Amino acid sequence: MKKYISLFSFVAALFVASCSPYTDEEPGGVAIQDLCGTWTVTIEASYGEYQGTKDLGAMGKTELDAVDDWFDRHNVGKTAIRTYNTAANDKDSLWFDDENFWGEKFKIGCNYSNLTFQADSVESITGSGCEATLRYGQVIKGAATTPRGQKADSIIVYVFYNDGYDYTYKFSGYRYTGFNDDMY
Repeated sequence: MKKYISLFSFVAALFVASCSPYTDEEPGGVAIQDLCGTWTVTIEASYGEYQGTKDLGAMGKTELDAVDDWFDRHNVGKTAIRTYNTAANDKDSLWFDDENFWGEKFKIGCNYSNLTFQADSVESITGSGCEATLRYGQVIKGAATTPRGQKADSIIVYVFYNDGYDYTYKFSGYRYTGFNDDMY
């Protein structure tokens, strides 16, 4: 019996030693880590003289930022969107997922060094046939304050869907912190 207890103790010790939580490996991130995340945003539509502005390229970022004719056309309030890396972990593209709004996903170009992204007339991968133009997308580090009063990264992007509504939508908000109070 002592033989079996000794053998079991030896095997148990080997098992425990082999399960050490310590490693020399460093956890890695993705190539466009600072552009990726879940974002709590408001989605507002253009109206007034700006309704029907299909060619977002004709308006500069300063002009779009100065527009004060925005409203929550679809009564969305605050919702979540996601941006994430591609399977190939490319440094020059990301996925823009508005799953809680139009339910579309677009693969768009990005410039990681400037934390910007945009695309001209890109087709959604959902099979809906929806195309969108995304302009002046940008993540600004630490520029937002969450409802709990914490600093977070902010996001803004202007989107025009070929949905027949002829609205330009402004998505703006902050990176979700993981706290329920900061989600909606």
